[in-house]
Amino acid sequence: MPRLIMIEGPRSGDSYSLIGDNFLGYRNGMLSFSHQQEVGDLCCSIHGGGTRFELRNHGPPNRVLVNGEGIKQSWLAHGDLIYIDNSLMIFDCDDAQQSETSGITAGFGTPPPGAGQSAFGGGFGGQAFAGQGGQSGSFRTGTDSYRLGAIQPGEASDMMLGTVSIRREDVEKENIDHRQKAYENHDAVLKAMRDQRRIEVLYKVSAKISTILDLQQLLDELLALIFEELPADRGSILLFDQANRRLRTMASRARGQRPDAKVKVRISKTIVKEVLRSKESLLTTDAQKDDRIDLGRSIVDENIRSALCVPLVRQERILGIVFLDTHDSARQFNRDDLDLLTAIAMQAGVALENARLIKEMGDRERIKHELNLATMIQKQLLPKKLPRSNLIEVYGKMIPAKEMSGDYFDFMDHDGDGNFHICIGDVSGKGLPAGLVMIMARCYLRPLSRVTTSPRQILAEANRMLHADTRKDMFMSCLVMHWSDQTGRFVWSGAGHEHLIVYRARTRRTESIKAGGCVLAAVRDADRLFVDNELYLEPGDAVVLYTDGVTEAKNPTGQFFAQESLQPVQRLVELYGHLSAKDLLEAVLWELKQFINGAEQADDITVVTIKRRP
Repeated sequence: MPRLIMIEGPRSGDSYSLIGDNFLGYRNGMLSFSHQQEVGDLCCSIHGGGTRFELRNHGPPNRVLVNGEGIKQSWLAHGDLIYIDNSLMIFDCDDAQQSETSGITAGFGTPPPGAGQSAFGGGFGGQAFAGQGGQSGSFRTGTDSYRLGAIQPGEASDMMLGTVSIRREDVEKENIDHRQKAYENHDAVLKAMRDQRRIEVLYKVSAKISTILDLQQLLDELLALIFEELPADRGSILLFDQANRRLRTMASRARGQRPDAKVKVRISKTIVKEVLRSKESLLTTDAQKDDRIDLGRSIVDENIRSALCVPLVRQERILGIVFLDTHDSARQFNRDDLDLLTAIAMQAGVALENARLIKEMGDRERIKHELNLATMIQKQLLPKKLPRSNLIEVYGKMIPAKEMSGDYFDFMDHDGDGNFHICIGDVSGKGLPAGLVMIMARCYLRPLSRVTTSPRQILAEANRMLHADTRKDMFMSCLVMHWSDQTGRFVWSGAGHEHLIVYRARTRRTESIKAGGCVLAAVRDADRLFVDNELYLEPGDAVVLYTDGVTEAKNPTGQFFAQESLQPVQRLVELYGHLSAKDLLEAVLWELKQFINGAEQADDITVVTIKRRP
């Protein structure tokens, strides 16, 4: 969920969840955060919901800076840096990067204790889902608005037609007039064709294109058939690209040139825009003198004399257009030509839709296959062996929300003599981008752990490399611990990660320790923000490390597992802290699964447990 992460200043390491109204100011000389306007010296407020939040400065312009600039008010974007006096924070909004969801719930822990089997490093799987809409919308070209079918919900509001920008505009849905109904009535079109030979052409077209499943081959064959029957000098077929919201030229042809030659045909955007507006076929016998259309530059420059433009429509959704023109005034299109091309377009609409669906299925299968390979590769990067120690035992598990995970844990045991590093991290965002940054971080952290045992130095150097190699809106929380059997204690350093939960066997109670530090890749020079700390465990004590997928797990009613405080997590650790590291981890995940109760997993879940042997 959207939050502010404090990365520099007195409250470094703290994070605050953002809901409707949020206020930052000073109370008793300390920068404080509240969801009510109860701070004494109000600096700024943040208002909004979902992934849209606006920051408003209530003080001098230079007291509150966003990305180094003084502001009065500003909409926040994921990764924005906010400065207030000597405090620095980052706006984290993972949900803004999501475009799809996944239903991964498998891989949770087994019932406690001892009822499950080891699932070390497991928990991958899942599938991606894609939805489609089917309603109409409207677009604006210049200052005019045009209606276009099948605008998909949630798609981008900008599209390009050649070099002309077409923007979506909310307008009331227009009724389809009697001319459109006549266009869609295949029988009416056939009855209007007086030439029996032309009807035979339709059968030839149908027989030819109905057996072609490759989209590009279908378009090339369709354009070739059209040139056989119509007196066109130039022609193009353009398809509507749903992903980029634009018409894209897919096939072009010019009379007299070889069929396999690459031909550039400049279509008349004036004519095409009129067809998109009306969703009807257009015939102009003399484009230079046609009062229905403006004498556009393309009409003049390309010496267009006669033109035909027909939409390719399937269930009121525009798939594309067919554009033909002539530059010889002696060769003009007529009404019969329009009727024939319209009928061909109706038949082609079905074939195009089938070819498009087959291509999309093939693309989805290819993407699914590649994601499965990426998942297998990432799974292979998880630690394959537990670190060896005479004093402690360690266990870890990750459950991704998508095929690729942005969570990370690792055991870096280089010599096997009870001297090793433990690392856990969480990349902002989810899916493939987060998974790639996770792999980058692993490639940095592992070699650095061979150079020095100091977690502070490892984090400082990893931060510099990640800052140089990642986008502004990508960052990573992290915590690195070093254990030595010789000293019998941990040295650890945090980088804006979740609290450490420490279980004390003597009292059977837990304590939470703030990780502190600065998230990696947010600030280039952050060495001073990383600090080496010591932690001593008595026999029977335990430590639980986790990512925010644990605290922000949701049940079917939308309730978070531990949104307001860490007490639910601490209670679980107190309940099962007497178990081994493996059984403690499995018990925590099993309880978490009971809470989620079949709801969709929204974030990656990673848990690492450490136990000092009795």
